[in-house]
Amino acid sequence: MRNILIHPDELQTDDLMLLIFSPTPQDRTFKIQMEQFDNLRVALLEHHIVLGEVFEGLDGHIGSENLPPEVCQNLRRRFDIPDGRFSVMLVDRESQIKLIADSCVSYEEIVMRVENEYHHQA
Repeated sequence: MRNILIHPDELQTDDLMLLIFSPTPQDRTFKIQMEQFDNLRVALLEHHIVLGEVFEGLDGHIGSENLPPEVCQNLRRRFDIPDGRFSVMLVDRESQIKLIADSCVSYEEIVMRVENEYHHQA
Protein backbone atom coordinates (compact mmCIF):
# COMPACT_ATOMS: atom_id res chain seq x y z
CA MET A 1 0.00 0.00 0.00
CA ARG A 2 1.36 3.38 -0.97
CA ASN A 3 1.54 6.06 1.69
CA ILE A 4 -0.07 9.33 0.59
CA LEU A 5 -0.62 12.18 3.04
CA ILE A 6 -2.97 14.96 1.93
CA HIS A 7 -3.53 18.25 3.74
CA PRO A 8 -4.90 21.49 2.28
CA ASP A 9 -1.40 22.99 2.09
CA GLU A 10 0.76 19.98 1.34
CA LEU A 11 0.91 16.62 -0.34
CA GLN A 12 3.45 13.95 0.60
CA THR A 13 4.03 10.47 -0.76
CA ASP A 14 6.72 7.83 -0.47
CA ASP A 15 6.85 7.82 -4.27
CA LEU A 16 7.58 10.32 -6.99
CA MET A 17 4.53 12.22 -8.18
CA LEU A 18 3.66 12.71 -11.82
CA LEU A 19 1.22 15.61 -11.60
CA ILE A 20 -0.94 16.44 -14.61
CA PHE A 21 -2.29 19.98 -14.22
CA SER A 22 -5.29 20.77 -16.41
CA PRO A 23 -8.09 23.34 -16.37
CA THR A 24 -10.69 20.54 -16.68
CA PRO A 25 -10.87 16.79 -17.38
CA GLN A 26 -12.32 17.71 -20.81
CA ASP A 27 -9.21 19.65 -21.88
CA ARG A 28 -7.97 18.23 -25.20
CA THR A 29 -4.28 18.05 -24.22
CA PHE A 30 -5.19 16.43 -20.89
CA LYS A 31 -7.21 13.75 -22.68
CA ILE A 32 -4.33 13.01 -25.07
CA GLN A 33 -1.85 12.76 -22.18
CA MET A 34 -4.11 10.49 -20.14
CA GLU A 35 -4.72 8.21 -23.14
CA GLN A 36 -0.95 7.73 -23.34
CA PHE A 37 -0.79 6.72 -19.66
CA ASP A 38 -4.04 4.74 -19.57
CA ASN A 39 -2.39 1.33 -19.88
CA LEU A 40 0.84 2.37 -18.16
CA ARG A 41 -0.36 3.10 -14.61
CA VAL A 42 0.99 -0.21 -13.27
CA ALA A 43 4.29 0.34 -15.09
CA LEU A 44 4.54 3.81 -13.53
CA LEU A 45 3.93 2.33 -10.07
CA GLU A 46 6.69 -0.22 -10.71
CA HIS A 47 9.02 2.80 -11.08
CA HIS A 48 7.60 4.27 -7.83
CA ILE A 49 5.70 6.98 -9.68
CA VAL A 50 2.16 7.82 -8.60
CA LEU A 51 -0.04 9.65 -11.11
CA GLY A 52 -2.02 12.70 -10.04
CA GLU A 53 -4.65 14.78 -11.81
CA VAL A 54 -4.96 18.39 -10.64
CA PHE A 55 -7.86 20.51 -11.93
CA GLU A 56 -9.16 24.05 -11.39
CA GLY A 57 -12.01 24.24 -8.89
CA LEU A 58 -12.76 20.52 -9.22
CA ASP A 59 -11.85 17.36 -7.36
CA GLY A 60 -8.68 15.76 -8.62
CA HIS A 61 -6.82 12.73 -7.37
CA ILE A 62 -3.40 11.26 -6.79
CA GLY A 63 -3.26 7.51 -7.04
CA SER A 64 -6.54 6.38 -5.51
CA GLU A 65 -6.74 9.34 -3.11
CA ASN A 66 -9.15 12.22 -3.72
CA LEU A 67 -7.77 15.76 -3.96
CA PRO A 68 -10.39 18.31 -2.92
CA PRO A 69 -10.59 21.49 -5.03
CA GLU A 70 -8.78 23.56 -2.37
CA VAL A 71 -5.82 21.13 -2.41
CA CYS A 72 -5.75 21.29 -6.22
CA GLN A 73 -5.64 25.10 -6.11
CA ASN A 74 -2.93 25.05 -3.43
CA LEU A 75 -0.83 22.72 -5.59
CA ARG A 76 -1.28 25.03 -8.58
CA ARG A 77 -0.08 27.99 -6.48
CA ARG A 78 2.77 26.03 -4.86
CA PHE A 79 4.18 24.97 -8.24
CA ASP A 80 3.29 28.28 -9.97
CA ILE A 81 0.87 26.79 -12.52
CA PRO A 82 -1.51 29.57 -13.68
CA ASP A 83 -5.20 28.87 -14.18
CA GLY A 84 -5.99 27.80 -17.72
CA ARG A 85 -2.62 26.11 -18.25
CA PHE A 86 -1.91 22.45 -18.94
CA SER A 87 1.34 21.21 -17.42
CA VAL A 88 3.05 17.91 -16.64
CA MET A 89 5.36 17.84 -13.64
CA LEU A 90 7.48 15.08 -12.11
CA VAL A 91 8.13 15.84 -8.46
CA ASP A 92 10.40 13.86 -6.13
CA ARG A 93 9.78 12.97 -2.48
CA GLU A 94 11.33 16.27 -1.33
CA SER A 95 9.02 18.28 -3.67
CA GLN A 96 11.88 19.04 -6.06
CA ILE A 97 10.76 19.35 -9.68
CA LYS A 98 12.51 16.79 -11.89
CA LEU A 99 10.61 17.51 -15.11
CA ILE A 100 8.15 20.14 -16.21
CA ALA A 101 6.48 20.48 -19.60
CA ASP A 102 3.60 22.50 -21.03
CA SER A 103 2.74 19.72 -23.48
CA CYS A 104 2.35 15.95 -23.40
CA VAL A 105 5.28 13.90 -22.14
CA SER A 106 6.10 10.32 -23.10
CA TYR A 107 6.31 7.45 -20.65
CA GLU A 108 9.89 6.86 -21.83
CA GLU A 109 10.91 10.45 -20.98
CA ILE A 110 9.53 10.10 -17.47
CA VAL A 111 11.22 6.75 -16.83
CA MET A 112 14.50 8.09 -18.21
CA ARG A 113 14.37 11.01 -15.74
CA VAL A 114 13.63 8.67 -12.84
CA GLU A 115 16.41 6.24 -13.76
CA ASN A 116 18.92 9.08 -14.23
CA GLU A 117 17.98 10.44 -10.81
CA TYR A 118 18.36 7.03 -9.19
CA HIS A 119 21.78 6.41 -10.77
CA HIS A 120 23.04 9.84 -9.65
CA GLN A 121 22.05 9.10 -6.06
CA ALA A 122 23.62 5.62 -5.97
